[in-house]
Amino acid sequence: MLVFPLLARAQNENLDIVQDPICFVLRNEAPYSVYGSFSTDYYTRDDGIRARHRSNFKLLEAGSTNPETGYPTDRAEFCSYGPFWPGRKLELTLRTLVPIFSCRTRIDQGEIVIQGHFKPEGGTDTKALCFE
Repeated sequence: MLVFPLLARAQNENLDIVQDPICFVLRNEAPYSVYGSFSTDYYTRDDGIRARHRSNFKLLEAGSTNPETGYPTDRAEFCSYGPFWPGRKLELTLRTLVPIFSCRTRIDQGEIVIQGHFKPEGGTDTKALCFE
């Protein structure tokens, strides 16, 4: 008797998952490269394990383009079916070697902008303008 698939379906019943993906743009305004990821809410796989989807990114400094194609490298488009966090949000995490900023942001409100600057004492201050 296999119980996990039935349990997984029951636990996934109320998840916010859309039939057509919601697409959005993330743009870096900082004068340096930014690394991070978008993560969905958790869901339960058929084998009973709790999981979530994650997409990593690297955006180059503001205004940068690919020299061969001319395509901007300071922005990227993402699309997600979910499952979304409440309010149709995804978790955005910015990191160096460790997380430096995190928020849950709506993705249906327009372009998400990353801002940052070099601090006079050294290092950087980086954040994203998240939509509540």
